[in-house]
Amino acid sequence: RTWSQMSFSYKEKGIITSWNKKAEEVLGHKSQDVVGKVWTDLVSEGWAEHCLEALEKVQLQGEEVVLPLVTGDGLHSAVRCVVRKFGRCSCFLFSCGHTPPSPTVCTWPLEIRSMEGLGKCAFALRDLPAGEMILEEEPFYTRMPRAQLQKRPEWDQAWLAAFNGIRAALKAPEGSPFSEMPEKPLLASTALVRDLISFVLLPESLKGALYGFSSPALDSDHALVEVARQLAELCKERLPECKDADLGMLQFAILVTEMNIFPGGRIFWTMSRINHSCAPNCVFSAAPNRWGLRSVRPISAGEEITISYLGEELLLPTVQRQWLLWRSKCFICGCRRCASPEDPLRDRACSSCMPLPKRWRVVHQPAVWRRKEPSTAGRAVALLKEGTEFDTNGVSQRTKEGLWIFAEDSDLKKNGWVLVDGSTLGLGQLIEPIDEEFANIWPGRLKHRLKRTVFNRPGDAAREHYLNWYDLDAQKLTAWHWRKEEDEFEESDSAGSSYARFSRERNWTCESCGEEIEAFVKEEQLLGEVAQRVFAMALHDQRRASAAGVKGLVLPDENFVLTALRLADDAGRLFGRRHWIWQMGLLFAVDLDLSLNRFTYRKWDAEWISGTASMLLEVWDWLASLELSQAPSYFLHSRASRLSKEMENVVLVRSDVEKQPAVEERFLRLRSKLQRRVDGLSPPVSILPDREFIPETLFIAH
Repeated sequence: RTWSQMSFSYKEKGIITSWNKKAEEVLGHKSQDVVGKVWTDLVSEGWAEHCLEALEKVQLQGEEVVLPLVTGDGLHSAVRCVVRKFGRCSCFLFSCGHTPPSPTVCTWPLEIRSMEGLGKCAFALRDLPAGEMILEEEPFYTRMPRAQLQKRPEWDQAWLAAFNGIRAALKAPEGSPFSEMPEKPLLASTALVRDLISFVLLPESLKGALYGFSSPALDSDHALVEVARQLAELCKERLPECKDADLGMLQFAILVTEMNIFPGGRIFWTMSRINHSCAPNCVFSAAPNRWGLRSVRPISAGEEITISYLGEELLLPTVQRQWLLWRSKCFICGCRRCASPEDPLRDRACSSCMPLPKRWRVVHQPAVWRRKEPSTAGRAVALLKEGTEFDTNGVSQRTKEGLWIFAEDSDLKKNGWVLVDGSTLGLGQLIEPIDEEFANIWPGRLKHRLKRTVFNRPGDAAREHYLNWYDLDAQKLTAWHWRKEEDEFEESDSAGSSYARFSRERNWTCESCGEEIEAFVKEEQLLGEVAQRVFAMALHDQRRASAAGVKGLVLPDENFVLTALRLADDAGRLFGRRHWIWQMGLLFAVDLDLSLNRFTYRKWDAEWISGTASMLLEVWDWLASLELSQAPSYFLHSRASRLSKEMENVVLVRSDVEKQPAVEERFLRLRSKLQRRVDGLSPPVSILPDREFIPETLFIAH
C-alpha cells in the first residue's frame, strides 16, 4: 500500500493489469489511462528491448531491475523495481526508488553491494554534482502511530509496571575511544513496542524483505539486544498479535526496525541500506509525502555514498557522537571525523597567548575604582561610573582577588588598575569587554543580558536560585578565567591569538605556543554531559503550551532558562569562545530571543537585535571553521532568514542613536552581513529544527 506498484504480462501482449495510487503520484499517469495498455508504451524510447531482457534474467523473487519510464508530462525517470514473478510471464513491480523526472533519459545513480566488515554499502555509479536530488523513494514500512498504542486495553497498570522494569546495563566496549564512559542503564521505550507490533502485522513478503537488512546478532552482549529480548517476552505474554510468534523473531523484529528506521518511523528499501558517516556526502530530505536523497558535495563515481544517522548531535564532540551511535545503532563509528585524533569542537582558549580585549565598559553599579596598584588596598586614582568606556594597553596581572587590567587615561595621573571580576569579594562582574563583532555578547553576560532586559531586575540575586545540575562555584569563576592563575603577580602583554586543539594523544595543545593545557579536564566532561541534555533542540521533559492552544512552544521554568545561560557563561569563561558548549549556549540564546519577540509583547530595538545577530553570526563562523560536510546554512539558514526579516522591520530610535552613536553603525553592519549569509545559499534541508521556547512566567504574564 505504500509502494508504487504495477503488474502486467511482460510477454505476449504485455498488458498492464494494475496501477496503484502511488504509481500515479510518481509517474503522473492515471490508472484509467494505463490499465489495459501495453506496458512498454511507458518505457523511454529505444529502451523496451533492454527492459524485456532485464526481466527475462530475473530468477529469484526480490531481484531488482531498473526501468527508464516516461512520466505523464513527457519527462523521463529511472525507476528501480523489486520484481515478483507469477508463472512464466506475469509479474508485479514494486518501486524501490526513482530518479527525479528530467528531460533526458537518466541512469540509476548508485548500487548496493556487500563489503567485508561493513555489510551492505552504497556506491555512486556516476559522478554526482553537489546539491542534486539523487533519488526519491517511498517507505515500505511505517511505524504505527503513538495514539494507537495508547488506546490498547493491554496498556494498563500491570503492563506499565512490567514495562518500566525492563532495563540493561549499557557498557562501552573494551579498547573503544569512549571506554572511560561510565556504565549507564538502557531502558525500553514505547517506540520499540510500536516497532514490534508494526512488524508482526506486515505481510509475510515484507517480513522476509526485512530479514535482508542489518541488525545485531541475537546473542550479542549489547544492552539493546537484552532490552529487546525482555520486551519480546513481555509482548509475547501480553499482546494477542504476538502470542503465537517465535520469541527470537520478535526480538529480531525490534532490532532490525530500530537499526534501519528513519525519522518519522519509516524504513526504505534503498536509503535504509546506506551507511552512516559524521562527515556525510548526502542528506536525507523529507517533505510531505516525499522522501529523497540529496548530495551535499560533489561525489565521484565509485565513491561510497553516506548519510548521517545523527541530526543535531553532529555538533557534539567525537566521544559523545560515538557513544550515541553505539547506544542506538550498536556500532562504533570510524568515519573521517571520528578517526581523527583531533577534535575542533573542544578547542580551548590558550592560557598563555590569548590576548585581552583593548576596550572595556563598566557594568557594576554604581561605579568601580581605578587603583594605582593591582589590589583593593591600593590607592584609588579615579572613579569610573557605570557605562564608562575605557582603553587598556593589554597588560594584566592576576592576584588572589582576581584578574586586573591596566587602564589608560588622557590624564596620566589617572592611569591605573581595574579589577575585572569581583566574585572573590562578593561583587560579581565589574567590567565587560567591548568588541564590534560580538556586540558585547561575552562569556559571563548571557544570563545577565536576559535578566536586565527581559526580566527587568539586573541585580535581583536574592530571588534567583539555580538548578543543581553541577557545582562549579568552588572554582570561583571569573571572566577570562582560562588565563594562568598564579599566587604571585604576573604581567602579560602578549599579542598572539590562538586556541588549544584537543587531541586524544595529548589533551589540549596550543597551535601557536605549543603549551599543553591540563586544567579543568573533569569539569569539561561534566559540563559536556549536562550541556548535551540542556541544549537539546527538543528541550526534553519541559512543559508544552499545546494545552493553551499554542503548538510547538515549550514553557521551561524560569530557573531552567537562567541556569542554562549560566552554564554557557561558565563554559565560555573556562574554555573560551570556540568551545562547543559556549556555541550551543549562543544558539540557545538566539532561539530564546526569536521566541520572546514572537510570543511576548517584547519588541526588538537596535541594540538588542544586534546582540542576537552577532550571536548567530558567531555560531555561523564557528561552524564554518569546523570544515563539516554540510555548509553552516544547513544548520542555521532558517534562523538567519527569520532574523534578517526582523532586522528589516526594526526602526532606529534617534534618541538612542544619539546616546550611543555606535549602535546604529553596528546594527547596519550586522544586518548587511546577515543578509549576505541568507542570500548565499538556501539549503534543501534544515538539520537543526526550529526551537521555540520562553520562560513559563512570561507566557502567563503575556
